[in-house]
Formats: sequence, structure tokens, C-alpha cells
Amino acid sequence: MYVHRRLAERPFHDIRCGKRDACWCGGELLPFKWHSSYGICAKCGSYVNRYPPLRESLEQLYSIDLYWRKRQRLKGHPIIEDRAALYRSDGRLHQWLGLIEKYGPKTGRVIEVGCAPGVLLQELGKRGYECIGVEISDDVAEWMRQANNLDIRAGFFPGVDLPPCNLFLAFDVLEHSPSPKDFIQEVHRILVPGGIAIIQTTIERYGYSPPFGQRFADIFDDLEHLFLFTDNAIKTLALETGLDVISLDERIWLAGEIAVLKKP
Repeated sequence: MYVHRRLAERPFHDIRCGKRDACWCGGELLPFKWHSSYGICAKCGSYVNRYPPLRESLEQLYSIDLYWRKRQRLKGHPIIEDRAALYRSDGRLHQWLGLIEKYGPKTGRVIEVGCAPGVLLQELGKRGYECIGVEISDDVAEWMRQANNLDIRAGFFPGVDLPPCNLFLAFDVLEHSPSPKDFIQEVHRILVPGGIAIIQTTIERYGYSPPFGQRFADIFDDLEHLFLFTDNAIKTLALETGLDVISLDERIWLAGEIAVLKKP
């Protein structure tokens, strides 16, 4: 089993990593006893990956073959072709739609960043929304266009040419971003006044030891997860980018916490 796992991980050895000495907010990184690759921000409380993949390696990491097939198999998860069925069966699609019904506008343009496999955009399209998706890798974007006939833009967010939107969605994406402040600043830029952002990310709200309790090993994944947040960190992100916090009370499950933000 060990030999098989080492062989399975071999493709990821080409991912180049850098070194981070401070949090996204500029705070000092304190030692974190549970994982040597992470530090704790003394200012906002975020858990910060000290050795994150370099930005130029991220498109390679999140390609359809390396991430959506090889890495998903390695972690015991369904590959991209089977993800839509998973999202329907495990209840997350239903919960996402419920959050949109509760907090989002009833009509308008929706932009979802990190939208693979496209099942949420398909459902929102049926409800009359104008839908645009964003994926970092060209091959994932092309697969989604072919499989789902969706408007998918390829590129690194922020940095993708996008129109204004009424609703911004990102589920399990922000923790993968090398610059959360730039990410949320771009959310502010593309939202129309009164527009809503619903962001699902890992937010430590529980005081578990280690953080996230039984999900610790999954969440402190130093190849993928660059920042893990606290409610204070989300409030700081919103304050520094000009968004209002509407809710920090929702979650779909442990490590699937929800932040609902609004552009004034």
C-alpha cells in the first residue's frame, strides 16, 4: 500500500513550491504545533501554508488529468465525470441552492469561480439566471463546455475578463487562492451595488484540538490549501475590501462553512 501511494503521488513532485513568511493580512506567523508546514497568523488567526505551490504551478496542479482524475483517485474521491452525481447524492447541491434562495437575488447574472463539474450552473440556468463559470485550467474549462454547454472562462481569478454580476459564488475555492485579499477585492469589483457573494471555505469556528477535529488531516493539505480562515479573518477580508458581512452562521458541514457578503 505504501509503495502504491508513493507511485501515485509521483506526478505531484513536479509542483514547485515557494516560501511564505507572513499572512495575507501582513500578520506575523506563529508556530503551529499540529503541522510544521503551517503557521498561525498573530493578527487575524488564519492558518497559513508556509510552503505553498507557486502561482505558475497552480494551473498544472488543477488540470483535468492531474487534479480531477489522478489526485481525486489518490484521495478516494470520484473523478470529474462522476462529480455531478456525487453533488446531488450527498446533499451539497441542494444546500447550495437553498443558500442562493435564502440570500441571493432571484434573477440576474451569476458568476461561479471553481465551477467544475458545472452541475450548480446547470441548475441555476434552468431557474432563469444568466450563468458564467471560471476554471483555472484550459482543459477543465473545455471539458465543461463540451460536457455541459456552459459559458466557462479559463484563467486565474482574479485576472479573468468578467462582466458585472448580481451573484458571485465560490465553493471550496478561497482556501486554494494564493492571495485571498486580491480574490475578495475582485469580487467587490465585479459585483453590482447590492450584489451578493456566497463563499464556502474552511472557517475554524469550533475550538477543536486539533483544528477541524476529525477532518484535520483532510483540511491541512499543504499541497492544496494555502489559507484556512477564522470568522475574524473573514470579517477582516470584508472590511479591507469594502464588503458587508451578511451572515457567518451557515455551513453545509464541518469544513464547509459559509460566508455571505454584500456590496453596499
